[in-house]
Amino acid sequence: MMKKTVSLLTAVAACAAIAAPATKPAAKTVPMVRAERDSAVYKVGEKIKFVVTDAGEKVFYTVNNGRFTTPEALLKDNEINVDAKEPGFVLVTLKLGKDAKGKDIVTYGGAAIEPEKIVPGTKRPADFEKFWQDEVANMRKSELEVVKKTPIDAKYLPEGFTGYDVEVRRGDVTATGYLVIPPGGKGTLGAVINFNGASKVSSELPVAIGVAKRFKAISFNLNFHGLKNVNLTRVRNRAEEAKMRPAVKNYQFNNGDDRQAYAMRKIFLRTVLSADYLRTLPEFDGKNLIASGGSLGGCQAIVCAALVPEVVYCVSNATAMCDHFGKDAGHLPGWPNLFERNPEAVKAAAYFDVVNFAPMVKCPVIMGVGFIDVTCPPATTYAAYNVLGTTDKKMFHSITGGHGNVLDRKRDKGVFSFGNVETQKFLRNAKKK
Repeated sequence: MMKKTVSLLTAVAACAAIAAPATKPAAKTVPMVRAERDSAVYKVGEKIKFVVTDAGEKVFYTVNNGRFTTPEALLKDNEINVDAKEPGFVLVTLKLGKDAKGKDIVTYGGAAIEPEKIVPGTKRPADFEKFWQDEVANMRKSELEVVKKTPIDAKYLPEGFTGYDVEVRRGDVTATGYLVIPPGGKGTLGAVINFNGASKVSSELPVAIGVAKRFKAISFNLNFHGLKNVNLTRVRNRAEEAKMRPAVKNYQFNNGDDRQAYAMRKIFLRTVLSADYLRTLPEFDGKNLIASGGSLGGCQAIVCAALVPEVVYCVSNATAMCDHFGKDAGHLPGWPNLFERNPEAVKAAAYFDVVNFAPMVKCPVIMGVGFIDVTCPPATTYAAYNVLGTTDKKMFHSITGGHGNVLDRKRDKGVFSFGNVETQKFLRNAKKK
């Protein structure tokens, strides 16, 4: 994992405030490094030219091509030239000095090289599909039990909407989440399972509401840990979250060498359980089931689409858990960089790798990458995208997008915004059929 760096915007603003005359604040400028080509996509053998603006003096940079990082060099002439040697992504890191605590202030630029030719480094076990088919079948031997379906006070919901704090169970697998249902008759609504990112320990009612309103569909925001839900408003209940975090601390690393004990086994099965539950709801139209998420949520969306053939549309942006063995193919591994913290995980990691679920996905898929994403490097998401089991797929690029943030908001969208318009189109067209 990359070490933490101070917020670039905050650091630049602070420097400007110190240097500006008291009577006339200086204009704020944000250093930027961006490929000269608008698309930032190149072919092998071409030269990539990065242009740097507003960087200041004595700026140093490094270039990472997935295989290695160059030594620090002093920026000259505000440009950086890189050879496009093989399919993958190039990440330029500008070091703009130190903050008050001595930490590097950095910004990034990225470019792609024939990304459609990126291949996974992870090998698919011969029994991969059987392992997961058996896991799902074993879970489904138990009846689906609705343990709790507690109505949510109307003051938290839009007028005409209903909502519930839900807990369902099959055998030893429990799924919890917030369910929101917009106005509509029996059998008239599509359903969207929205999956959360890796840091969440509770479902988010506002997220479930937003999805239900935007798509006019049943919305279920899954708590992928199966814990109680405590976030009814946009102000997160951090006190309650803090009580729950110790139980799932380092879940992404612990027992990564054991297929049965690794937390991801039940996390992935919860995606199936959630889909099973939504398909029992009387409001569900019986056909339009959508899996959607970003980061670890994007991972869960792909897994759900792979294991539940009834999923008809999948949105997965900045997808986590992609290509744990990516270094073998010449690119950085995806979040959580599993082997760095648990080298023994090589024994089982392939069973929990999105690149191995991707060939099982047959429905249309929307994916997106941020070219400067250092949490879920774009090459890893492409490694999964390129082996999807469907040709009905689209990849969107956020050229100055990181893992959520965007440096050039005038020209780029955030990576987690991709899919909304496409999903709306899909549901509109589905209603016409």
